[in-house]
Amino acid sequence: METRVFNSAYGELTLFRRPFRPRETLQAWDAADDYLLHYLAELNLADSTRILIVNDSFGSLSTALAQYSCTLWADSAISELCSAENAERNKRPAPQFSPATTPPTGEFDVILYRLPKSRSLLNYQLQCLAPLCRDGAQFIGAAMARHIDQNIVSAFAKNIATAKPSLARKKARLIHLDGEIISESPQSDTKTISLVDHDIVLANRANVFSRDKLDLGSRIMLASLPLLDAPANIADLGCGNGVLGISAARQWPDAQLHFFDDSFLAVDSAKHNVRQNLGDLAAASSSQFSASDCLHAYRGDDFDLILCNPPFHQDHHVGDQIARQMFRDSHKHLTADGVLCVVGNRHLGYHVLLKKLFGNCETINSDSKFVVLRARKTTPSNG
Repeated sequence: METRVFNSAYGELTLFRRPFRPRETLQAWDAADDYLLHYLAELNLADSTRILIVNDSFGSLSTALAQYSCTLWADSAISELCSAENAERNKRPAPQFSPATTPPTGEFDVILYRLPKSRSLLNYQLQCLAPLCRDGAQFIGAAMARHIDQNIVSAFAKNIATAKPSLARKKARLIHLDGEIISESPQSDTKTISLVDHDIVLANRANVFSRDKLDLGSRIMLASLPLLDAPANIADLGCGNGVLGISAARQWPDAQLHFFDDSFLAVDSAKHNVRQNLGDLAAASSSQFSASDCLHAYRGDDFDLILCNPPFHQDHHVGDQIARQMFRDSHKHLTADGVLCVVGNRHLGYHVLLKKLFGNCETINSDSKFVVLRARKTTPSNG
């Protein structure tokens, strides 16, 4: 674990991000966080100020502003975990956390909004925040300048109010609201798709990966399930809408399933989809669901099979850090002779990582773009 010192407008902070990596090159904050905190410091807020912080990826804002009454609203278990850990590291109180599945309620004086990468999450959150702004909360958005384009401005105009971006500071901009706040009731954030070939109907909430259609990686993974041995205990790691786990439950109806994802909205979608698609199968009522940082907090029985379609980016940063954490956690929580089945783009080179960690890796299915890999646990976990 490597930490960095953030010289913020509210003091020096020692912060880290997840997943932990030796020789970390990424920071737990960016120039948009720094700009936002400098702007707030100039406002000389009263100590009683009630602040709603939205999408604070690693807790840099909530840790800096801990002297105020802060609530963090986010769609990330990593955000919840890091905000608490960084607060403790800096001997400051942690913010109250509210998952994105529930719109924020209550009275707030200031809303600090870090723009998310997901457009569906942006639309959903702005609609949820509009009533708070109508009640008098001051809205201040922030993002790196390269992430604010005409589509972002249009999303603001459609869902909350006219966006008024500031001048750039260190390649970051703030966004203020201009004009009347939209008064329409929030629309449903759920999009439903039908997978006719698999007899599955999926309800995908905002921020769910590939919410408009079945992604190609999942498609080839579904075709690969019959190539695997029958398991008793299955994890769908990075489950998204739960399509892999749902198909696994139909393939092996006696198996116990557990769904994991960093996104609370994804886990909520998976829970709904399991109940709607599995009918009278035992998994419809016995499956378990966890919003978590990979398998960080899991303390249950080890798995015979872990299905994994890893993300290759974390917010706007492309990389394999999440996949590596998933692979390490999987090795730790597999039974002896248990299997990790991974799908990924050919060029990502997951077979190299898996062979190094597990001592073996074989390709069980492939097409021009994707490979499905099987790694079997033959060595004890370290730690």
